[in-house]
Amino acid sequence: MKISPQWLRDFVDLKVDDRQLADHLTLAGVAVESTSGEGDNTVFEMDITTNRPDAMNHYGVARECSVIYDLPLKPIEPKLPNSKGKTNFPIEIHDAEGCARFTARILRGSKIRPSPAHIAHRLALMDSRPINNAVDATNYTLLEMGKPTHAFDLDLLEGGKIIVRRARPGETLKTLDGIERKLSPEDMVVADARKPVALAGVMGGFDTMITEKTRNVLIESAWWDPVTIRKTSRRHGLHTDASHRFERGADFDSTILSCDRVAQLILDSGGGELQGNAIDLIARPMPCRCVPLNRAEVKRILGEDLSDTEIQRILMRLGFGVNPGKDSDYLFQVPSWRLDVEREIDLIEELARLHGYDKFANTLPAYAGSVIELPDAKKDEKLRSSLLALGYNEAISLTFISHEDAKKFSRAQAIELANPLSEEASVMRTSMVPGMLNMLAYNLN
Repeated sequence: MKISPQWLRDFVDLKVDDRQLADHLTLAGVAVESTSGEGDNTVFEMDITTNRPDAMNHYGVARECSVIYDLPLKPIEPKLPNSKGKTNFPIEIHDAEGCARFTARILRGSKIRPSPAHIAHRLALMDSRPINNAVDATNYTLLEMGKPTHAFDLDLLEGGKIIVRRARPGETLKTLDGIERKLSPEDMVVADARKPVALAGVMGGFDTMITEKTRNVLIESAWWDPVTIRKTSRRHGLHTDASHRFERGADFDSTILSCDRVAQLILDSGGGELQGNAIDLIARPMPCRCVPLNRAEVKRILGEDLSDTEIQRILMRLGFGVNPGKDSDYLFQVPSWRLDVEREIDLIEELARLHGYDKFANTLPAYAGSVIELPDAKKDEKLRSSLLALGYNEAISLTFISHEDAKKFSRAQAIELANPLSEEASVMRTSMVPGMLNMLAYNLN
């Protein structure tokens, strides 16, 4: 993923240069793989692990910087004009499991034009092609705060309403890429009174897209079920920036903020007026999650006794709320954007990486036992050396393969991974042949 260090400086007053920043982020577990460009055009190529969708954006990485350097994190606070009139636009959620929350805002009288130079420049740095001020506002918000949104041409929504539901048998949708897609009853869609207008969490519809003729805009931000979006994306062979985030879990509490941010960017560049207040439907509230933490466990795992001040500094700058625990030293409230934190050990991992792995003394773990050779170790070694001497080659391949290879090389039922790294490694291998063929292809080419 690409990150602009200059963009990070919008949120944290960093005093270090870009090279130092890259080193410090990498040491904290948010790895900078490479750097390109100079000055304001510097771009970090970052390796963000799949369990950290909260860090797949500039504000998330800025939050990490805030902890590393113990500096305040500036909030994203969209400045909107006073709204006019009331928001008289009905929205219905018919499937609470697929869509837990749906938020919308309406703008009227906006002009669709090219984005301001600084917006277009930042999008181009991130390899996102500028299109127009409304579409660019949604892409900019995605890169800035990690929340996918979508803008509809309000006048093209038939029946003056939105229904969030599952697709009906036989329904089709022409997506923004111009492809007519046959929908499955398992697909979540955003529909108007007559037809689907977006493949939920994946891609918008062609018939309601923003064009130079658009004057009235409906901005949508929602929380979609990760499993549903992953299956829809795979079913249609359509992996997008939006589906990449929703599959891993989006921030439930950011729907209003992201809508407001998109609205601000459109109004700043294209004018118009804000109609009424945000429409915010919560079909299924997300429970508040709290995780206990004991200092004794921190010391047992890390081998060092972190102070109360350091523990609270790190976790509170990450957005965790702190309360005294009944059966523990602390009870930390997990922020809505940290879906990866579920247990005490997850909190300890956060403490370790942001306190600094380099600050812990290099010691060997205590061990009172002895190394015991496995019963068949000598036989395995003899067999391996004999086969190598006879001219055989040993092949060690990944234990994961693609759906296509699983079907092609074996009749056995493949076991799907719950959270695969990619489509090419989405199931447990049913045959060793695909892995060896891939190695041969790689070595020959």
